[in-house]
Amino acid sequence: MGESFDMVTKCISFTLNEQFVEKFVDPGNHNSGIDLLRTYLWRCQFLLPFVSLGLMCFGALIGLCACICRSLYPTIATGILHLLAGLCTLGSVSCYVAGIELLHQKLELPENVSGEFGWSFCLACVSAPLQFMASALFVWAAHTNRKEYTFMKAYRVA
Repeated sequence: MGESFDMVTKCISFTLNEQFVEKFVDPGNHNSGIDLLRTYLWRCQFLLPFVSLGLMCFGALIGLCACICRSLYPTIATGILHLLAGLCTLGSVSCYVAGIELLHQKLELPENVSGEFGWSFCLACVSAPLQFMASALFVWAAHTNRKEYTFMKAYRVA
């Protein structure tokens, strides 16, 4: 551990394959073994936003079908998909924070670097509750429309 590493403080882009490279117990030391927790946290924080986006797009498609079919069940399904998308977003944010904290336990920040979260992290933190609210609104709308539909059906029978 007596070796000193020069920290490079410039931004570099990673290819898709480099996103899935294993993280090591001692960062930069390939002989220290694979840190499975940091490796899978990194992979989850990379993949979960895409899963969330897919769920949101699928929910939008089902919501469009709900409008066309005038049925209640697709509205509930859209609400459930929004809930799952919110959980994926929240999971992604949590994995990112946990991975960064684990990395900071191994390495200290360089002198000219401040360890603050950026604007995209703040947007992700805001989007998860918004997805939960959208989910609640879809389920509430389906529940409200079911009551009105039942009252209309009862009125027609009477």
